[in-house]
Amino acid sequence: MKETTANHFRENLKSEVDRVVQSHEVLRVTRRRGGDFVVLSADDWEAVAETLYLNQFPGMVESIENAAAEPIEEGTPLQDLDW
Repeated sequence: MKETTANHFRENLKSEVDRVVQSHEVLRVTRRRGGDFVVLSADDWEAVAETLYLNQFPGMVESIENAAAEPIEEGTPLQDLDW
């Protein structure tokens, strides 16, 4: 995780945000007084939120890993699924 000061972040807001969005790196901003904070792109936050959501369900990660390892020819066609 990259790190910068609040003063540097404030002075270089556009370039720092552009770098975070393009590189998909999280930026930790440190402050002399008050807690630090992090900056990440909306796309990266959505990926984190989705991961947290899926991890709420016991066995979900294993199910996804098993499905990813299954050869496509052995899968069930979507039209055959009973939703």
